[in-house]
Parts: sequence; C-alpha cells; structure tokens
Amino acid sequence: MYHKDPFPGWIEGLRTIDGVIYNYGIGKLKSFVGNPKTILDAIPADMVINCVIAAIFIHSKQPPKNFIYHVSSSLRNPLKYCDISKFCHSYFKKTPCINQNGKPIVISNPCLVNSFVAFDIYIKVTHVLPLKVLSLVNKICHHSFQDVYDKKSRKLRMMHRLATLYKPYVYFKFVFDDKNTEILRMAAKGGPKMDNVELNFDPTTIDWIEYMMNIHIPGLVKYQMK
Repeated sequence: MYHKDPFPGWIEGLRTIDGVIYNYGIGKLKSFVGNPKTILDAIPADMVINCVIAAIFIHSKQPPKNFIYHVSSSLRNPLKYCDISKFCHSYFKKTPCINQNGKPIVISNPCLVNSFVAFDIYIKVTHVLPLKVLSLVNKICHHSFQDVYDKKSRKLRMMHRLATLYKPYVYFKFVFDDKNTEILRMAAKGGPKMDNVELNFDPTTIDWIEYMMNIHIPGLVKYQMK
C-alpha cells in the first residue's frame, strides 16, 4: 500500500495483512490467530522506494560502510495487532461492504485467539464438527445441501490457509533496528538536494489512525474489493 505516491491508497494485489482485512470486511473471517500485543512491522511501499532512491543518491560516489537499511516502523512508531483489529472493526462498521444482493455486510467484533493451539481447537469446535454433521445430513438428503457444504468447506480451507501463512508474523516478538536508516535520513536532509524532491521514509511521520482509516483500508476497498 502506498502512503502518498503515486497517490494515497494505491495497492496492487493482496499482500501482508491485507488478506485478513479483506476477508474480515466481506464477512468471511470473524476470528483469527495471533497475539494482540504483537507489533506488526508495517511500512508503506512508497517509503521503502524513497529509502532506496535516497541510498542510491547518497552513496552514488562513495560506497557505504553499512549497507543494510531496515525500512521499518516497529522501533520508532509501533503498530500493534490489536490496533489493526480495532481499525478494521471501526471502519467496516461505519462503512460496510455490500453483498451480491445489494445489502450491507454486517461484521462482528473480531476475536483474536492468542494461541495457535487454542485457535486449532476453536476451529474444530466451531467449524470442523458442524461441517462433519452437515456432510452427514447432506448425504442423507441426497446432496440437497451441497452448495452450503461447499461454501463452508471453502471458508474452512481459507481460514486454515491464512492462519498457517500468518503464524510466523502474528507471534513475532522482535523489532528491527533502523539506526542505519535513521543515519541515511539525516544525510538525505543535510546533503545535496535531489531536484528539490522530498523523499520521506521516516516512520514517525505516519499517523496510524489517519493512515489506516482514511488511506489504507479505503484504498483496499476501492482497488481490490470492488
């Protein structure tokens, strides 16, 4: 997702946490795995690009001693998993997505399950067991409920796929040291001008409430959910 360039909210494909936001917004995901206190190292894509351009410009004549730059937010402007949950619920409650029948999709308060083991048990109780019962009823009734069974099966597979995919990130307990990137930022400010172009890659300039509620989620809805 892009913060300002080429314009706010531009997105190409569902990546990182956007798959979870997308499925929650359309009512397919009511609960998910993850520690609410986990810090998600989110950063807009245009800030990463700005950092790359600045590094090329600053070091065009002299190679740097430290050439590893973490373009990250976890140290200087942390965004917690529970914050994403609150932003999503607030946004889609005020601005719900519309289903195929033209009616607003009613979303519930998202439930974050703190343990992957607990999430597995939760899925078995709330989805796997009912699905097995539905399968039996469907067979007895000569597959009269096949469409319902297929829909619920796809939803279960989607939840398992997303949980497995995001497991390493929603329990991640570390932050990235962006000391080198901060030094690069200072050099870019104090060094020669790049055609009067301001290359912002400072994570402290991001207001997460403003960004998520007015840029990120609306951009996701506009460019990927319609």
